[in-house]
Order: sequence, then structure tokens, then C-alpha cells
Amino acid sequence: MYSTNLKDNRYKLNCIAIAKEIRVIKFIVDTGARITCCNYRVIDKCMQECELRNSETKLIGGLIKGEAVRFYRYRLKQITIGTINMDAQFIWITFDKRVTDIVLGMDILKQVIMITNPYNKKVYFCKDAEDFNQNFCLKIR
Repeated sequence: MYSTNLKDNRYKLNCIAIAKEIRVIKFIVDTGARITCCNYRVIDKCMQECELRNSETKLIGGLIKGEAVRFYRYRLKQITIGTINMDAQFIWITFDKRVTDIVLGMDILKQVIMITNPYNKKVYFCKDAEDFNQNFCLKIR
């Protein structure tokens, strides 16, 4: 189990992302986002857009003043949400400098148990039912 606190009306959590290098990245938990996405520099500052020429792409509108942003599907060797190993996962990266948020979306969040507690303003993540049963206890304060 892993938990994080509400800060500035956002839940942010440390994730370990392994691509060419190992990075610790602070993602914003966004249950309204369908995909996990970020700017390429978060994953690999030396990455070139031409390297992803054969990757699946998405144009997502409305992110930046109603304009569409191109994202590329990118495979991480591993992503870990706090202490929960999610193994290899696909995320979406962009080379558009206007995209600054690092979003953990429902494509990955739907794979874990997520519980929010309004009493202590925490969100808890459990890998599976066993993790939940062994570690979760609702605390009011």
C-alpha cells in the first residue's frame, strides 16, 4: 500500500519510471484524464521526436487554449506508483513545450485500488485485494 497527501488541491505522488534511465517523477493523480502523459523531457531529455516516427500517435484537443497536442505512445520498461510495481506500461509523451503537467491517468490508475479519505485528505493505493485486506484500515484522524 502507498498513500499521499492532498496539497494545493492536488494529489501528487512519486513514481519511478524506467526507460533508458531510471527517473523519480512526481505525477498528478487525475481521474478525469484517460491517459498518462507528460513532456518527453520528463522521461529522456535527449529523446528526439524522429525516434518515435513509427509510434502510435494521438491528437488531443483542448489541452492548450483549445488547440490540439500530438502525443506519442511510449513504452516504459517499468513504472512504480510509490511502492507498487506496475511492470511495463505505455504512456503518452509530447514534444510540445506548452505541456508542463505530468499526469497519471486512468489507463494506469484503473489497474490499482484507489481510496480517498476526506478525513485525513489522503489517497491510498493498493496493488490488489490482498494488499488492500492486509494493509488498509480507514482512519478518521
